[in-house]
Amino acid sequence: MGVIFDFFTLVLMDPMINFLVILDRVLLGSFGLAIIAFTIIIRLVTFPLTLRQLQSTRAMQALQPQIKELQKKFSDPKRRQQELMKAYKEAGVNPLGCLGPMILQFPVLIALFYAVRQGLALSPEALDKLSGHLYSWSFIQNGVPLEESFLGMDLREANILMVALVGITTWAQTKTTVTVATDDKARAQQQMMAYMLPLMFMFFAFSFPSGVSLYWVVTSVVSIGFNVVTYGFPMLKIEPLIKPPVPRVVASEVESTPAGKAPARARSGNESRTSNGKSRSKRKNRRRRS
Repeated sequence: MGVIFDFFTLVLMDPMINFLVILDRVLLGSFGLAIIAFTIIIRLVTFPLTLRQLQSTRAMQALQPQIKELQKKFSDPKRRQQELMKAYKEAGVNPLGCLGPMILQFPVLIALFYAVRQGLALSPEALDKLSGHLYSWSFIQNGVPLEESFLGMDLREANILMVALVGITTWAQTKTTVTVATDDKARAQQQMMAYMLPLMFMFFAFSFPSGVSLYWVVTSVVSIGFNVVTYGFPMLKIEPLIKPPVPRVVASEVESTPAGKAPARARSGNESRTSNGKSRSKRKNRRRRS
């Protein structure tokens, strides 16, 4: 674990901390603006991964009617799984496609969280620890300690306004996110989580510095923007700006025929006319004989 943590610190957290200090100095010593700018830049850089995740989720949502039909049709779990995988393959959708980008983004978001928290330096010991993460460039070294005040609030302490904003933006993010539900039970659980998640993050925000809450609010706002761009917002009649590829839903109808018999072949119009013509010729011959 020590090697993994050292690698995580060296490759992700240290560069983010130093970038935060640079932004703080560029933005005239406002650490609050540095957090906002830093969060937006990181989310824009990781947007291709986010877009892939969102499009995979939307493709899975489009396949839900077909998946429900297969689940009703096949009671055997093994056969049902085979048919589901076949449907995914025919539609060109990877059911795990949304997990890859999420897994890749997760370490980045964790490093961003700790970078913001380390930058606040709540105590002299924390400030000394922060100095250990800074590069030797004098422009960065002279940037600490960072200004802790932003819009009249202390970024090192919890703030009731930021707690409320955390809950509101988290709830709004869940409302703009397309979710994949295969049955009524899963849909009910998702609706419950839409209210439980904001309450849970508000509870965390009470114990976090308001600088970390500011990071979460900005992250939620950016995520809402990504969701609207990708999914649109039907309540306001906003169409998605990025049209994802439509999954190739294959709906094949198999005609049921008795066992041991080949399916009846429909006769073409020419065959019908030829048959009728032969029948008429036979009737004419019988009349002549009589």
